[in-house]
Amino acid sequence: MLIAGVREKVITPDFPTFMAGYPLPPDRYHSEVHDDIKAHIFYLKNHDVRLAIITVDLCFYTKPRVRKVRQAIEDACGIPAANIMISATHTHSAPVTSGVPFRIAVEKSEMYPHYLDWIDEQLVDGVREAMLNAFPAKIAMGYGHCGSEQNVGGNRRHKDGPADPSVWVTALRDDSDKLRGVLVNYALHPTFLHAESYSITADYPGYVYDYFQKKDPGLVVGFQLGAAGNQSSRHFRSGQTFEEAKRVGYALGAEAERVLDTLTYSADPKLLVRSTEMNPALKPIPTLEEAQEDQQVAEHNLQLSREQNAPYPEQRTLECTLIGANRRLKLAQAGPDAYNGYKSMFPYEIMLIGIGEDRIVSAPCEIFVEFGLRLKKESPAAKTCFGTVTNGSSGGYLYTQESYEEGGYEPLVSIYAPEAGDQVVEKALQLLRENQ
Repeated sequence: MLIAGVREKVITPDFPTFMAGYPLPPDRYHSEVHDDIKAHIFYLKNHDVRLAIITVDLCFYTKPRVRKVRQAIEDACGIPAANIMISATHTHSAPVTSGVPFRIAVEKSEMYPHYLDWIDEQLVDGVREAMLNAFPAKIAMGYGHCGSEQNVGGNRRHKDGPADPSVWVTALRDDSDKLRGVLVNYALHPTFLHAESYSITADYPGYVYDYFQKKDPGLVVGFQLGAAGNQSSRHFRSGQTFEEAKRVGYALGAEAERVLDTLTYSADPKLLVRSTEMNPALKPIPTLEEAQEDQQVAEHNLQLSREQNAPYPEQRTLECTLIGANRRLKLAQAGPDAYNGYKSMFPYEIMLIGIGEDRIVSAPCEIFVEFGLRLKKESPAAKTCFGTVTNGSSGGYLYTQESYEEGGYEPLVSIYAPEAGDQVVEKALQLLRENQ
């Protein structure tokens, strides 16, 4: 019989913090809290398998932090550290969890270690409370559809490019059929609030929570990011406002709610947890001359688009390209030691959670949607949900060969070689095939 527990914990800082997600402005310390950022805990036990899925409203949670808090949860609660999945929602309006954003990585650097220690404590307490308040449960997984035709999101590099409109829902009900927990997965950057915003917010995932909790304040709703490396609202939103974040969050919430009524629940699913490790291929560090030339071209193209009053999506794409070129120039200036600070991110952990015949697969990276679509298509499981920014961070995008040849922000800013995305998919597929 399945036993489950759920918990929500507020992780909003009580002091001004520098916010993650954008390199500018350099004074982006939050001045207000629009909505609390939270952690959501889902505890599952059946027979001799115990596991926890945790989501946190942060841009990312580093691998050293994940390792530390997993061990603390194992020590306090008895759940094996390897059976704990920790996913960041990737909001760009939460405190930084490492060093200064968009600089060269410094291994294990943290701007706010005391705050992160406190978050760790909230996660341990949240898992303990979920276990202490566990209940006989039944669980189900399914998906719906919400995409660009509803101006919800899509490909940010090319408006009509590949996208994944799947709204994945994992739901928990108790033995009286009351809905107790909902985990939503969707492939869309939480960047409705932009760099000019100084407000702490979970962005659109916060409105997914709100959609459900305005009807049932006790319901625990978490969010996991899908393969959103090249997915955003850039070509589809009417503005970068809370109103737009609410519109999209509520649209996703409504579709998730519709999916709930289509699901077939199981009170005795086989639970399975497996993981494997890998080191994705890295790009060579560019020469200073190459990086300077790319930076100058990016700067020229952006300036030209502004002079010509190009449409906002085009200007924003070129702004991002310049961000990538500036980061690449920093790597070139650092020379052979440029990648030393990234060592704590490796190896990547590819994790699999089985719930009956359904599968949740996760990776630490920001990865293009093409790879997520491939993984789900080639998976031997009928239903495979792909969570990213999970059990660590990647320090850069995993992008396609086509985008590498085309250029632009993601390939420029990334430390990874073009083949890295397929390497992650192959490793995940191997894990899936070995654990059908």
